[in-house]
Amino acid sequence: MVFVDEIEKAFAGTGTDLSGVKTEMTGTMLSWMQDREADGVVLIGPPGTAKSAIAKATGNTAGIPTIAFDFGAMQNSLVGASGERLRAALQVVDAVSSGRSLWIATCNSIGVLPPELRRRFTLGTFFFDLPTQDERAAIWKIHTAKYSVSGVRPDDEGWTGAEIKECCRKAYRLKLSLQESAQYIVPVSRSAAEQIKVLRQQASGKFLSASNPGVYQFQEAAVIPKAGRAFRNLETVG
Repeated sequence: MVFVDEIEKAFAGTGTDLSGVKTEMTGTMLSWMQDREADGVVLIGPPGTAKSAIAKATGNTAGIPTIAFDFGAMQNSLVGASGERLRAALQVVDAVSSGRSLWIATCNSIGVLPPELRRRFTLGTFFFDLPTQDERAAIWKIHTAKYSVSGVRPDDEGWTGAEIKECCRKAYRLKLSLQESAQYIVPVSRSAAEQIKVLRQQASGKFLSASNPGVYQFQEAAVIPKAGRAFRNLETVG
């Protein structure tokens, strides 16, 4: 298994960079994946929604080696040197996988990823939304046990798994209650609300849901007047 973190950053500028480095690396990857019929998936979603955790856990679950593929470390100011490093790294993948590799790439914004490269990830693009109430309960169970903390849980509406983990970690390291630790957490659903909304709209009807079978669907309810004020309810399906 090959894990590529934040793949959109690795290939940003393909076709437009003046040095030609990104374009050459993209072409090398396209040819390699096509020649070997390598399968792959792209995991997209807001930060902290377990995209990287899923990718890292896959190899261990399947009992196969996992290679962290760092495109940034292969880049050089010279076009030929970058391509040579990438081809050497791909030879390692060939040797470890015997020509059968599964690629898992994480992505925070897929718009800059070349469409021809996205097509090489034949198993689909999965959208990771913010965890549901049941999913958050399962995440709390994991991290309260890991850090040996207990007590009344804070209001975690809109929290990601990474924020739940950090709340438990702070409570453990600073000898705080979960409620006290939560005061030092600003969820990404609040600090980046507009970006998450845009991501949801971009993914709706286009990508597969990571939580439920089928295509991800996002619906925004109409404004509901109440007590002289307008409240907007957001409902996510998928």
